[in-house]
Amino acid sequence: MNPPHSAYVDESMRVSAGLCLMAAVLVPPVLAEVYRDVLRGLLLSNQRRLHWRDEKDRRRVQLIDAIGALRPCGIVIVGTGLDAARQERARRKCMERLLWELGQHHVTDVVFERRGVDLDEGDRAMVVTLRGRHAMTPRLQVSWESPENEPLLWIPDIVAGAASLAEAGQESYWKGLGDELSVQRLDVD
Repeated sequence: MNPPHSAYVDESMRVSAGLCLMAAVLVPPVLAEVYRDVLRGLLLSNQRRLHWRDEKDRRRVQLIDAIGALRPCGIVIVGTGLDAARQERARRKCMERLLWELGQHHVTDVVFERRGVDLDEGDRAMVVTLRGRHAMTPRLQVSWESPENEPLLWIPDIVAGAASLAEAGQESYWKGLGDELSVQRLDVD
């Protein structure tokens, strides 16, 4: 039997392309500190965290090479048909699908990137609703962390960014991450 994993989750919105992406990277707890050390080693002197949208192309190649060497596994939900006025609705649909998918794997806890008190409270309410509808396994423990405090949240940020560019036809970053990341699509309209 596979050991339990923790899932670290972040998202990327490409409103102009009508896309909402949510990435979960699975990390075995026995490797968590090793991954954190690798990630901290990638920080530049003026950085407090890695963030895909802040990086230039050459630096992105460096990040993809380092993350690809970790052989990340996980799931990316690609929500299509995003209406700019209904971004939170699209995010909730992706979140519902992702939590269901994670329940099908050996995941014990899910850590989302913190987005602020009100938005996190909306996510918590969503989890309560999903549990009430039996739309997610009760064994999943869900929490929210700041990416400044939890480097493992940098991996799904990079994965979501690479997947977003792949959706636009720039696949080189995505290919550099290996083949252990699955992509699931759904209409969020």
